[in-house]
Amino acid sequence: MAVKRLINIIVFNIVSTFMINKDSEFLTLAEEAVTALQDRLEDASDEVECTRNGNVLTIELDNGQEAVLNIQAPMHELWFASRLGGYHFKKTDSAWLENRTGESLESVVERTIVSLGVSLSL
Repeated sequence: MAVKRLINIIVFNIVSTFMINKDSEFLTLAEEAVTALQDRLEDASDEVECTRNGNVLTIELDNGQEAVLNIQAPMHELWFASRLGGYHFKKTDSAWLENRTGESLESVVERTIVSLGVSLSL
């Protein structure tokens, strides 16, 4: 019985360490993606204002429209939403891709911002 308990503790610790490393890696990649997107948006148009509060990037447009990009650490996803809809992105080797369509984060954000009335190209 003691051996089984010891094995369970060891396995739990290994799995926990693996998840912590994966969580840390995800957060690093997500932070880099959100920061890079914020910089690109602000450089692309004077009609875009970005505000960061923790894991949330709020994208405000001069015409009053807004969109939000959120780091979802428990899901290891980035979530992007506006009045036009919501999207979930997972990191692949090459990019952050939308779970249903395979479209890139940059493509969805650009298309959404343009649809909300601001001309820009990322």
